[in-house]
Amino acid sequence: MIPNDLLASFVQKDPHEAAHVTLRLGYSAETTGGLWCLLTIGNEKYMKSLLLSAVFLSLVSLAHAQTPVVNAGGVVNAGSYATGGVAPGSIVSIFGTNLASQPAEAASIPLPTTLANVQSVTFSGIPAHLYFVSPLQINAQIPWNVLPSGSSVGTVPVVVTTSGGSSAPQSVAVVQALPGIFTTSANGLGQGIATNNADSAIAAPTASLAGLFAHPIRIGDYLVVWCTGLGAVDIAVDSGANTGGQVANTLAKPAVVIGGVTATPVYSILSTQFVGEYQLAVQVARGTPTGVAVPLQIQVSGVTTSNSVDITVAPAFLPTPLDTSCTLTSSGCTQIGLSSTDPYSQTVFSGYADPTIRQDPQTGTLWMAYSWPHTVAGANGGTQAIDTHVSYSTDGGKTWTYKGPLYTSQAVPNAVTGQTDYTANEVMNLFSQVVNGVTYWYGIHSLYNVPQASGGGSGLENYSKRWEIAVAPGDATTGPMGLATATPQFLGQSVNTYPQDFPIAVNLSALDPEVSSCAQFYEPALIIENNTLYLFLSCQSTGGPADMFYAVFKTSNPLPNAPNWQWAYVPQGATKFANADDAISVGSLVGTGTTYLTQGDIAPGKQPGSLVFIATAAYNNSTGKVGLGCAAIEMANVDPPMFIRDAQGQPQVDAFISSSISATTGPGACTYSPYSATGMIMAYKQMSKAPENNGFFIFLTQSFLFP
Repeated sequence: MIPNDLLASFVQKDPHEAAHVTLRLGYSAETTGGLWCLLTIGNEKYMKSLLLSAVFLSLVSLAHAQTPVVNAGGVVNAGSYATGGVAPGSIVSIFGTNLASQPAEAASIPLPTTLANVQSVTFSGIPAHLYFVSPLQINAQIPWNVLPSGSSVGTVPVVVTTSGGSSAPQSVAVVQALPGIFTTSANGLGQGIATNNADSAIAAPTASLAGLFAHPIRIGDYLVVWCTGLGAVDIAVDSGANTGGQVANTLAKPAVVIGGVTATPVYSILSTQFVGEYQLAVQVARGTPTGVAVPLQIQVSGVTTSNSVDITVAPAFLPTPLDTSCTLTSSGCTQIGLSSTDPYSQTVFSGYADPTIRQDPQTGTLWMAYSWPHTVAGANGGTQAIDTHVSYSTDGGKTWTYKGPLYTSQAVPNAVTGQTDYTANEVMNLFSQVVNGVTYWYGIHSLYNVPQASGGGSGLENYSKRWEIAVAPGDATTGPMGLATATPQFLGQSVNTYPQDFPIAVNLSALDPEVSSCAQFYEPALIIENNTLYLFLSCQSTGGPADMFYAVFKTSNPLPNAPNWQWAYVPQGATKFANADDAISVGSLVGTGTTYLTQGDIAPGKQPGSLVFIATAAYNNSTGKVGLGCAAIEMANVDPPMFIRDAQGQPQVDAFISSSISATTGPGACTYSPYSATGMIMAYKQMSKAPENNGFFIFLTQSFLFP
């Protein structure tokens, strides 16, 4: 789920008291990334302007110390004022007379069970926690334990007790879920409280709400719907309390319908800060009607809210992606200077490839790991092997200094063939996390054997291929270098036919039927959200490129011991992440013929709280993979993985890099950090007539594109 929880409270009070509305919205950013932005709506001046003091005075004088009366059918959903039942944990409005001697509202959380002269409000004898009391209306939270253990529905009595006495019991039905959307009118009608994730504006006509920021939501944008009554959540929460900062997902999975079209769900949670309030995040789907008053509804547990709540929807806005084309002489895409401190090997197999760039959050130092191809001397032209090297920058990526080798090629005996091989270490991916003042570095790379004098990748021993993953602390000087000596865990796939010689802890292909056809995995990407480490890997399916997608695996509480990590697959269903259709759409920006996306990387976007998936658009020919260029694609979610999509349902591309002359296999992997002056970084390949060595050479280019 999204780690950065949107927090809100919305307290509706008696509509007979001039629809007094108090709206408090805020934001909490807990971890490293996420999609959601700062949300602030309303101010005290605006709130107070909704009060009519004369009405309050008359109500106070009428209600003093008289026996309270709860109206028949007077307990309703506080958002919609709908009858028909209330849900445990939800905010309700209780209507009647003499309910309190004067208006009063709760000043802190946990909410109180007494307020003004109200001594208690009980449901089946269980005290409810109070938001607000007044002579004609009380707003309270239904206790989570209002029903006996094991019961999901029932009928309970409600009793209000004040200094003037106790009301006669009134029956109220309790149901699993009965949603209500909060509205600006505070009566469940008209403009809904639904906000644009990008800028926090209420989805209403521009500048139509005095004192509030408003403009229409566009098709393809992300919308947060503020509501109550969605029922039980997946963690224990005390009545009257918030979640204490924990993310509480609803057990029921509601749908949001806009103008009759179901929006794409992102999450459904209980507020971590306020009591009884829920947030539904969705993407406005293509085909949604546009207009000033488009109905907004919630469907859950067989209940659909009325069509009397609306928002304003506008057509999609399709920004033009940033782009550049890299050539040997281009001005917008220039070589990163590494050779002065990390010389390439001066052989026909050399350069720098497969970069991953990350910032130490504590020091600001940028660390970049990359593949270092070289030739080990020997017969038949030598053996082409790969090391992993590391450089760092303390000036925001303007200059780089070589730190040293992280993983080096070694001569090793091969028990399967009886020959001596060399190891290869490539496609490194890094992620950094600060815990208790210490920066921890996570790293994963591909480890496999290459036979002596192999002449290159064609000699790869497929059965030896494993994924080596580890975590290690690093200080300002060492950065991720501690990964080299950390105890790793080895992950494998179905091609690991000799596990006795190349042991693995987990066969990823065996974790779920969705990945059982993944013969091999390629190009890893790491990210941590909600203290869960996620591993993205490109699945090379037995069905060929048309069936390739990015599989996602996760392990919880990843610190500190990598060998003990327990992995699970993140199910995706019928529509896979970064599938062939996505590849065709993204690839159309960089060339023709794309059939799959690969060489993935996940990084924070330029906009706060956003994530981008950096991927190479590629296809296969008779000699192997051909890359066309890299694209930065906006991510909507990590678990399950989803792209942000435009009005046509295509992945939203923010930037792309192409290369018309990076022959013959095309440009390689890309990486990105918004904290680096380089912008997106691309591995530029020259497979023939490379000016440096008249052979295979790769260098890293900076694009200055910031998606």
